[in-house]
Amino acid sequence: MSVTVSLLFLMWVRSFVFTLAAEVPVYVLLVWKKVPLWRAVVAGMAGTCLTHPLLWFVWPKVVSDYTVYIVTGEILVAVIETLVFWIIARPVFFSRAVAASFIANAVSYGLGMLLRALGVPL
Repeated sequence: MSVTVSLLFLMWVRSFVFTLAAEVPVYVLLVWKKVPLWRAVVAGMAGTCLTHPLLWFVWPKVVSDYTVYIVTGEILVAVIETLVFWIIARPVFFSRAVAASFIANAVSYGLGMLLRALGVPL
């Protein structure tokens, strides 16, 4: 069992780093004239640090169907990340925080699916 847990943790770390690398630049690009760079980076990272473990380790225990898991999980993540980003990246308008979160999550999900289709493990 420890091998399975260790392997799962390593898979999560790789996915987590990929997600940060994909999403944080999107957040920064979408608010770079509105807030200082460091604040945009922290705001982008904070939501992912909160939601990524939730999506990987908690949500599968709540939702068993994979399609429902992905759809509801990604929506849940985007909503939580919107709130976290908006709180930290103020004075960014709430509507911009919503757009940034949904775009960042779509980019990371889409890139992840593309890499998997190309045979690159994440």
